[in-house]
Amino acid sequence: MRHGGPGAGQAAGGRRLRKAHRYLEAAGAHRGAVRALSFGRLGQLALVVAVLYWGRPVLVPVALALYFAFVLTPPSNRLEQLGLPRGLSVAAVLTFGLGVLGVLGAVLVAQVADLASKIHGYSAQMSSKIAGLRGGGFKLFTESSRALSELARSVEQQLGTADHLNAVRVVPGGGSPMQRLEEVFGPVLEPLAGLALVLVLTVFMLAHREDLRGRLILLLGTQNVTVTTRTMTEAFSRVSHLLLTQAYINAAFGAVVAVGLYLIGVPYALLWGAIAGILRFVPLLGPLLATLMPTLLAFVSFPGWQQALLTVGLFLLVDLTLANFIEPLVLGKRTGVSALALLISAVFWTWLWGGLGLVLATPITVCAAVVGRHVQELRFLAVALGDEPGLNPDLNFYQRTLARASKDAYRLLRRKVAESSLVAAVDQLLIPALRLMVADQLLHAINQEAADRLVSDLDSLVTRLQSGAVQASKSRNIVGVAAESQADALMLKLLGGALAERGIALHTVPPANREEALAGTLAQAPTLICITALPPAGNTNARYLCRRLRAKLPSAYIVVLAPETEHLRTREAEARLREAGANQVVSTMNDATRLLLQESERAAAA
Repeated sequence: MRHGGPGAGQAAGGRRLRKAHRYLEAAGAHRGAVRALSFGRLGQLALVVAVLYWGRPVLVPVALALYFAFVLTPPSNRLEQLGLPRGLSVAAVLTFGLGVLGVLGAVLVAQVADLASKIHGYSAQMSSKIAGLRGGGFKLFTESSRALSELARSVEQQLGTADHLNAVRVVPGGGSPMQRLEEVFGPVLEPLAGLALVLVLTVFMLAHREDLRGRLILLLGTQNVTVTTRTMTEAFSRVSHLLLTQAYINAAFGAVVAVGLYLIGVPYALLWGAIAGILRFVPLLGPLLATLMPTLLAFVSFPGWQQALLTVGLFLLVDLTLANFIEPLVLGKRTGVSALALLISAVFWTWLWGGLGLVLATPITVCAAVVGRHVQELRFLAVALGDEPGLNPDLNFYQRTLARASKDAYRLLRRKVAESSLVAAVDQLLIPALRLMVADQLLHAINQEAADRLVSDLDSLVTRLQSGAVQASKSRNIVGVAAESQADALMLKLLGGALAERGIALHTVPPANREEALAGTLAQAPTLICITALPPAGNTNARYLCRRLRAKLPSAYIVVLAPETEHLRTREAEARLREAGANQVVSTMNDATRLLLQESERAAAA
């Protein structure tokens, strides 16, 4: 029997059709906007990459100056706090930095020159050692030894060719004195001019940093002063902290490696330590690349394998100690950028700007992530580069269930139960998954077959989760009935598990049509009834059950569990359920469990 007659049913059906039509129109407009936005962003991205590539002569010195300004501003501020004027503090930090770089550079240049003069001897030793390995029957190393021999021979030939070329000097004829001066000093003056430009820009950025900040705020608009200030403060804090801390940690890494290699006996330990400290700015791959050359040199320089293995062990021990103990303690999560984003950024900026791009990759990536967090139009940068989870827990659970990745979905469900409780897991993962399923059905994103399969997979997860659950010990004459679908039956199963955790048994009516569900409920003459109904389809049957049960059992306490679903007029639906006879309409499992426990205690006390 249908309450209200055929006319009311046709009117309700017409309303649902009009709503569905509006949802489809909104979904089509949204998809068109997304496509237009995607093409627009791709065009903007291509334009930005082209500007970055062709503007290297101007952008690279400015970026390097900003890099040094970020690094040197904290010590300059510290000196100003101690009473030094701005000019003296800037001069002090620059002089100290240039002095350290100059001394270290002179030592490294000397070691590189000495290594280049002895490369012939090392290549001969490598060939001899590889020949010994081959003669000793190391069949496993046959292919690798051949490759190493060819590498050594190629290096030797290149160096030999360079010596022959140096022995024959070709003197160009003619040319003005200015042309000769340009040919002689041009290769030296060009990098020196670039270095001088970077130095001058760094000095001005350090000396006039407040003025630069104010001009940037004016360029972006004084109406955005709050967002601009917050973005600049966070970017400066994150980048300065990251660069200074990484510089200290990587310097310590290089120093420990240099001392360790010296104790092992590997030649040019200081050179390899400096290279290791620099390469460690490259996430993940840097320490691996720094390990190769000293290991190869140890393999060549000593008769056995002990020194080579000790070299590899040294790099592994120091890097793992820093990565797993020191860096999490000192850096924490203040960078706000994922390791994968840093690695991809290092590859991109190295391709775009060469070795200097590798140095600048980390601060540029951190700044881009900070800007994306504060500027809504650039939100995609925060999503692509940030270290936050890609999806919210409920959406992640729904996606894994929809993809039929049951192991991942079950792991997420178990983790939520372990962190809080079964009821919290139901409200925060399972019911939101059902809500998202209904929303996708309304937008025709999934069909009925896919929805039924998803409910079946969720039911399997719940069965597996409740396999070792404690059985209820008290019977309080609480009857649960599913309004219509398998999703309603799943929510009823979840409610039974939640009540069983509190020691209360829930008598459930087997899933059937509404007439049979009504008869099964009336047969038990309950005092407490809970109807589970997933909107919008379940609301119609829930109202029918409420009317019939209220007519037959006027003193029964009826609770309807109807989770709120997006795009639905939930207040109107709640009011109509109350008019039909429901005492309470709740949207969460926690509220349903709490109400049923309260009413069961009140009924038991009476």
